Amino acid sequence: MSKSILKVMAAASVLVAAAACTTGGVGGTPGPTSGGSPTSESSKPNAEVPKRPADLKVNGVDPCKLLTASQMTEIKVAEAVPDQIEVSDLGKQPGCFYENGVKYAYTVVGLTNRDIRAWLDGGGNTTSKLLDVAGFGAAEIILTGTEGVNCAVAVDVSDGQALYVNYSPTTQKGESQDQLCGNAKKAATLAVQTLKTLK
Repeated sequence: MSKSILKVMAAASVLVAAAACTTGGVGGTPGPTSGGSPTSESSKPNAEVPKRPADLKVNGVDPCKLLTASQMTEIKVAEAVPDQIEVSDLGKQPGCFYENGVKYAYTVVGLTNRDIRAWLDGGGNTTSKLLDVAGFGAAEIILTGTEGVNCAVAVDVSDGQALYVNYSPTTQKGESQDQLCGNAKKAATLAVQTLKTLK
């Protein structure tokens, strides 16, 4: 499988996972989502995002610098490939594919035009819940009615901005939804740790 096909597959999963804010997106049949305590579910409107421990703007940050070499080793990716990536209907923004050959990819984008409340307040065709990522509020985003496809985490790093991390298996199959979301959350945590050092 060529790198270009891999990038297309990973990019398509980013668009799917982030489709909550599109009004004309493809609907899904509601189905089970990943576990977690009922008190952490936040797909209802007006989810209260906790106060940030710091203000970490993503303007001008190179997404391919958000995971260090040691962090890339930790999540078993070998290559960081820059690209212009569109998350949902937000227009293309600088992003990075962190790839493990043809097995899976993490997509990292610093969104300068989206607050995580857009996902947590519901609507569209995704299910979201509120998480804690390195002390910051975050939205875990899953396409409604799917299981084992991908998972995204958007971290509330600054007013009107989010650090978006999507995990998508490409040829590696068999991970549960909890595992997919655990991978996305781990990479998001590492990226926030690095972002703190870049500002």
